[in-house]
Amino acid sequence: MNKFFIAIIAAIILIPSLYAGISSTLYTTQVEWHNYQDARAMDSTKPIFVFAKMRFCTTCAAMEKDVFTDPALAKILNEQFIPVRETINFMLSSFVFDDLKDNKGEQLTFRGFPAVMIVRGDQYSLSHGYKSVEQLQTLLNKATNKVD
Repeated sequence: MNKFFIAIIAAIILIPSLYAGISSTLYTTQVEWHNYQDARAMDSTKPIFVFAKMRFCTTCAAMEKDVFTDPALAKILNEQFIPVRETINFMLSSFVFDDLKDNKGEQLTFRGFPAVMIVRGDQYSLSHGYKSVEQLQTLLNKATNKVD
């Protein structure tokens, strides 16, 4: 009889904590960010997704807070892309994306922040400005040839 009560008490204590651990794992998908150099060095057929920001950019911070915290978007980025987040500092002499050239063969330049970019080999598509979750999902679906 004592063992029965101990088992019931243990179940009452353990089951909610096990459920909480499982449910938090299922619902707190986060983007697994890399830096650009590491992403380029990976042997992967996945395209590279780049989120380029500047340190004091409030729009960039809003995207990080409102967009990249979306679990469904994080899942897409982690499974179908190599997600990269880079803080651009124009004061540095070496530029992170120096391997990418525009149509004229000149070094890639950003015209505003935030910027998102899809990189495949030496080809890239670049988009500037705030993107909502829906806008970013559309862009990612186009990059992987999935149209809703």
